[in-house]
Amino acid sequence: MEFPTTSEELLVVGYVFFAMGLNLIAFLISAFYRKKVGKSAPYLGFLLSHLLGALFIGTFLVEGGGAYVGIVRTTSLLGCSMSSTFSVLGLFMAMRAAR
Repeated sequence: MEFPTTSEELLVVGYVFFAMGLNLIAFLISAFYRKKVGKSAPYLGFLLSHLLGALFIGTFLVEGGGAYVGIVRTTSLLGCSMSSTFSVLGLFMAMRAAR
C-alpha cells in the first residue's frame, strides 16, 4: 500500500474529495427535490461520480501497475468530472423548468 506523497498528488486527491463532497450536497438536493416536488431529477450521475472518484483515489493505493494504473486514473478522473458536470446541469435544468 502506497499513500500519495508528492504535493501534486495530495492536491489532486484533495480536489477529488472536495468534488465528491459537492456531489453529495447536490445529490441530497436532488433527492429532496424528487421527494417534495415529485418531478424527476438526476441522481445516478452523482452516484457514478462518487464511484469513479473513489476509484481514482484508490489508484493511489496501488503499488506498481505502470501504464494500466495511469489509464485507470485518467479515465476515472475524466468520468468523475463529466458525470458530475452533466448531473449538475441536469439538476439545474429540472429545477429551472419547475419554476
